[in-house]
Amino acid sequence: MNEVEIKVKENGNGESHSMTEFTQPKIRLSLRSMRAAAEIQAISLALEETGWNRKRAAQLLRISYRGLLYKIRQHNITPTVEGSMAAAFAERLKVG
Repeated sequence: MNEVEIKVKENGNGESHSMTEFTQPKIRLSLRSMRAAAEIQAISLALEETGWNRKRAAQLLRISYRGLLYKIRQHNITPTVEGSMAAAFAERLKVG
């Protein structure tokens, strides 16, 4: 908890008093949001690692292919231009 000092003015004599009040932290972390963030990060890394080969990414994550497709749609994960270009370049280096 955070400690906040509040100054209160009295009407009659102009004296001010202060009191300390405890407030909840402003950070809103929930288990659901933390899990979603972890899923997005893990899926994104697996997809980038495999050059967006979803079957191989699902194998890396040890989940079903359909489960991966569901999570990609659920979290609206899309390939980045930089990432897909880097993956394509890496594939060319492996082949050549």
